[in-house]
Amino acid sequence: MHWKRNGERVLGLLLALVAVPTCGFAATAANDPPPARALLLELCESTRLAGTSGSRIGARMVSRHLEKAGFQVELDEREVLLTYPRRVEFSIYADAWSEAPVRERMECFDPDARPPGDVPKYNAWSASGTVRALVVDAGYGQRADFERLKSLGVDVRGAIALVRYGKCYRGVKVDLAAQNGCAGVLLFDEASSDGSERGPVWPAGAWKPDWEAQRGSISPMGRIPGDPSTPGWPSPKPGQSGARRIAGEDLASSLPRIPCLPIGSREGQMLLARLAEVDVKDSDGNVKPQKIGPGPVQVRLALDMPRELRTIVSVIGRLQGASDDVVIAGAHRDAWVRGANDDGAGTVALLRAAAHLGERARAGERPANTILLGFWDAEEFGLIGSTEWAEANAAWLRERCVAYVNADVGVHGTKFRGATGSPGLFGTLERVLRALPAVPRAAEPQPATLWDEWVEAAGETGPRFSLPGSGSDFAAFVHHLNLPMLEVGFGGAAGGQYHTTFDDFAHVDRYIDPGFVGHEALGRVFDELLTELARAGRSSFDPNEAARELARLARAAGAEVGPGEVGGWLGAERAERLATSFDELANASGPIGSGRFYAALSVEAGVPSRPWYRNPLWTPGLEDGYGSETFPTLRAAAVQGTDELDAELLRMIESVRALRPKD
Repeated sequence: MHWKRNGERVLGLLLALVAVPTCGFAATAANDPPPARALLLELCESTRLAGTSGSRIGARMVSRHLEKAGFQVELDEREVLLTYPRRVEFSIYADAWSEAPVRERMECFDPDARPPGDVPKYNAWSASGTVRALVVDAGYGQRADFERLKSLGVDVRGAIALVRYGKCYRGVKVDLAAQNGCAGVLLFDEASSDGSERGPVWPAGAWKPDWEAQRGSISPMGRIPGDPSTPGWPSPKPGQSGARRIAGEDLASSLPRIPCLPIGSREGQMLLARLAEVDVKDSDGNVKPQKIGPGPVQVRLALDMPRELRTIVSVIGRLQGASDDVVIAGAHRDAWVRGANDDGAGTVALLRAAAHLGERARAGERPANTILLGFWDAEEFGLIGSTEWAEANAAWLRERCVAYVNADVGVHGTKFRGATGSPGLFGTLERVLRALPAVPRAAEPQPATLWDEWVEAAGETGPRFSLPGSGSDFAAFVHHLNLPMLEVGFGGAAGGQYHTTFDDFAHVDRYIDPGFVGHEALGRVFDELLTELARAGRSSFDPNEAARELARLARAAGAEVGPGEVGGWLGAERAERLATSFDELANASGPIGSGRFYAALSVEAGVPSRPWYRNPLWTPGLEDGYGSETFPTLRAAAVQGTDELDAELLRMIESVRALRPKD
């Protein structure tokens, strides 16, 4: 059924196996490939979908290399709720009266197969069910798209929404479609996004062929990540008695209620071409027909997506230091298929860092603080492995964790692309980047260090952190435990392999990082960064720096003005009062309390409507998912009214002032 797809993948893999590395920057000898190449090839020998035999194969591989590097290894097994595509049927009909489809496909999946097979195109947590309905073009599936359809008189109730990937988390799109009465959702990428309009498609080039589609979770991670059956508390070990879970309507209400399926751009364009025309006025008042629907084309979805308890395993490596305070770095080991880039890149880079750290330890350079490396399972389903481990170890993590370093798709080329992080760790990262050489460039001006490269790329504004939203394993550490976090990576390459079958070794070897220079460079960055964090301990976090950046963010919030707003949701006067409290903290002469800065500002009751999220300074946007929005408790109060906003502003200012050194 998929002989062409699998044949192309195997051909690409064979070509990669005989390829000669194009750059010797990271090679161990003149003509030897770097260790990262062999690690990725081994990691991608099988698929690694969480809860399957392939994931356990990956866990054994990671454990073996950690032990070889001198780390103590612990397997953290959890019984969690997962969802698989036992059977997927997708059919396109010319109209409501047609009995024979113009296109159809059917795929099945056995999570217990050995060896594990390729994973069909599906969206985790989609509702099961059968529906045949008219199709409507819902743009990117954002609130504005549904409001536009309503203004045009297009009734989406009972229709299947055809939605493009992009602009927000896919789960937000499905949630909004359900709120607007849609019976189902089809998700697709246009060829202009990551397909043939960008360049040659796989295997001739790095871009996505029109038959392939992006898999992905539609879990409600913006409200609460992790195992949906244990919201806010750790999932049990296998066989553990007395486990507490939600079930029935409590569980059903937290998960998607309508079927959702990803499709290729070929199928997406076929549907768009067959939609009914609607008269639409342009900005000049001219009426032009647009193919929006609903209908006359219909789609039938028949999805069997059982939600069942499965065992996942996260691998934890420990390099004991002189202190029991810990620095943690993590990458997710699971993948939608083989996941050579997502997140083979982070997994391999951390394994290379483990080898370097092990060499330091054997040479007598014992870390001042303990270093933990976490290789999380089930991240792709909704950050499950890291969330459940963090919830299970919350008390000692709040007490002992210095910082968390995330490694997710950290290599997409060889140019340092910047960092996401918690204000307060910028100075530490700068020291590390100034000490590391940039990867050599061919026929380009050569920056001396990674810091110089970041300065060059940042332009006039200069290097600056972006705030971590969600969508990766840092979420539990930043938003639930209120710990500082960093994520760094290399870019410069491009491709359309994201969450597809051809995110495999051959694609990385040919297009993402030929010679594996970026993987080796990121491994060295993690080595130096973890070494520096372990050496400096809690003093690696600068609370004065954090306060200065938060003052800047407060003033930026005061300048925000949305559609129809006068003076913005916060306003300049309130923003200045909040910023001044941070300024006073930044200018304080005494000790502020370094590593527990964010913990002291946390709200134990959580952000309104999202009690799991305890970070009042920034949080993922509910209708964004990946990105962040600042001061969520203030935003929620502003919706309630000015009195509520002023009360919450006063509470936040008082909590900031409480951090100031006592006279």
